[in-house]
Amino acid sequence: MELMFVAIAVICASGLPARTGLAADGSRFAHSDSSSRYVHWIDLYDTSNRKITGESTLPYSPRNTCGRCHDYETISHGWHFNAFAAGSKQGRPSEPWIWTDARTGTQLPLSYREQGPDRTSVFQPREIGLSPWQMTSQFGARFPGGGFGEATVSSETNEPAKDKVANDQPTQEPSAESAPSSPRWAFAGSLEVDCMLCHASPGNYDFETRRSQIADENFAWAPTAALRLASIDGNVSRIKDDADPKDEKTIAAMPKVSYDADRFDADGKVFFDLVREPDNNSCFQCHSSQQVSDGKIEPRWMHDEDVHLRAGMLCIDCHRNGIEHETVRGYEGQPHPSGTSIETLTCSGCHLGSEASASGNASLDITMRAGRLGSPRPLHAGLPPVHFERLACTACHGGPAPREEAIRVMTSLAHSLGSSDHRTGSELPQLQGSVFAKLDDGKIYPQRVMWPAYWGTIEGDSIKPRSPADVYDWTRKSLRVRKDFMDEVAKDQKTFDEKVLGALSAIEKESGTERAVYVSAGQVYGKTKNEAGAESLEILTGKFSQTEMVAWPTAHNVRPAGWSLGVGGCVECHSDGGKIFASTVTPIGPSPGVQQPIDMASIQGIDANQRLLWNQLFAGRTSFKVMVAISLAVVLGVLLAGLGSAATMFAARRLAGSEKTS
Repeated sequence: MELMFVAIAVICASGLPARTGLAADGSRFAHSDSSSRYVHWIDLYDTSNRKITGESTLPYSPRNTCGRCHDYETISHGWHFNAFAAGSKQGRPSEPWIWTDARTGTQLPLSYREQGPDRTSVFQPREIGLSPWQMTSQFGARFPGGGFGEATVSSETNEPAKDKVANDQPTQEPSAESAPSSPRWAFAGSLEVDCMLCHASPGNYDFETRRSQIADENFAWAPTAALRLASIDGNVSRIKDDADPKDEKTIAAMPKVSYDADRFDADGKVFFDLVREPDNNSCFQCHSSQQVSDGKIEPRWMHDEDVHLRAGMLCIDCHRNGIEHETVRGYEGQPHPSGTSIETLTCSGCHLGSEASASGNASLDITMRAGRLGSPRPLHAGLPPVHFERLACTACHGGPAPREEAIRVMTSLAHSLGSSDHRTGSELPQLQGSVFAKLDDGKIYPQRVMWPAYWGTIEGDSIKPRSPADVYDWTRKSLRVRKDFMDEVAKDQKTFDEKVLGALSAIEKESGTERAVYVSAGQVYGKTKNEAGAESLEILTGKFSQTEMVAWPTAHNVRPAGWSLGVGGCVECHSDGGKIFASTVTPIGPSPGVQQPIDMASIQGIDANQRLLWNQLFAGRTSFKVMVAISLAVVLGVLLAGLGSAATMFAARRLAGSEKTS
């Protein structure tokens, strides 16, 4: 399968491809149609779509450069890039964007993708007043670009709008949705899909520099800085919202680009050292995790690598895609827009195979045989088929080895793993894993979970979160938090009650709503009055679905057979201490107090009495087998003794008959 970035064949100096013919697939986009890498000596084009020279002052544009020979519009709708596109399909639940603010004790799960009815605690950014600018500023460092991250993309149609270039600066016309609250698009430019984020050869892309540029609001300059094509002096974050883009002072304050003249050859071309198949290090920038126990990040050397990576495989061996960039996520039943069957890129498909083609078209189907990429076929000797009906492969093989209680987890998306920031393990958001819960297919999967923490208002029988940016402005004086809500507000119950009570009053006043609340660890804190009219903080009764646990399944790191659940026998799971049912997870949040642990069986909806009876049956199973074996041995001994006696009597009678005949 052609993976990710189809090689460039020709780059032209004009706005249209220099090729006079069409590619093999009938499109105008370039193909090399070879397993070898194409050598990319290419012309660069800036954000105003002009060819870049060593004296240019604008940053290079991936859209205008790579898009000359590659289908940028198709690529920009792929799985990783449509995370900032309205109404994009979710498929199996995935990790949400989690807006964290240590000053207000906020960990708010967000997603533009359509959520199922059981994901009411994951909120649409637009519904709570978060603009594309705010989302891009908050999460752009972990987002590859595109969607609402591009100021040139309309929020309603998701189609590119016409660029406006003024004063030789990369200014864009803001989308209709972001315009009222996002005047800064005119200065920061678009956060375009950065192809080299994945396709630069290892060591040629500086992820940390990209993060710092986005933190400085230098969206349009981030790709240039990350490739070290030029030095960038200045940052947009210092420019005031009401500054005039045409004013000389504003123009002087804009970032300055100084290209490295040694990167250009005699024809003005630049060598792009890229790979068609992304290196694992590129994936790890957004797909890493760390475990936290006893308040500390566990040392990496204590943990084993994923069994597939240890065998020398790459992430893209399983997580493949074509030019449409619809990455195979690897779960059973995932559809693919190409119509190609991707069943053997799942756990069971790769190791066990499939009897039939999914599409019925042999030319579109990857072979249904097991053993893809040399994968062994597991025996699962003695394992009843019901396990495959009720358990996902990852329930036994995926994630860290289960413990008595789910532990804290840190991820790249949520905690910026990979950046140079110092982490202690106590930072928000507070994620936990592994939690064994069911998905819509009825199977049990290991999952990571969190409980939302946010400030909101009650509207009917539901809670609506308020914009975290607004909440900070409204509660700054009442909370008086310098750095960390948990250290300064939630250090004791009395301080928490007093400050949260004042913050709720401030939110009600500023928002013009009747009742504000604070949500944390599944509990809802609101104001109440006693008979004398004095206000106090109380935990509201009643069930609000917007406070429930948010979960998403995980697979890696995959453990080998010797470390899988059940390798120690049936009672490893079917006992009172079986971790897949008896381990616990405790709702946690920035608020003080300790909640009651929840066992996995309860999360899975398993009746406690039924499980107890089942465990008792399995507990006596070995003894029962021994008793049956002894009983069978006794019966067999009796039968053999009886047969021996019968044979002796028969022989004696024959002997007696022979003597009479004589």
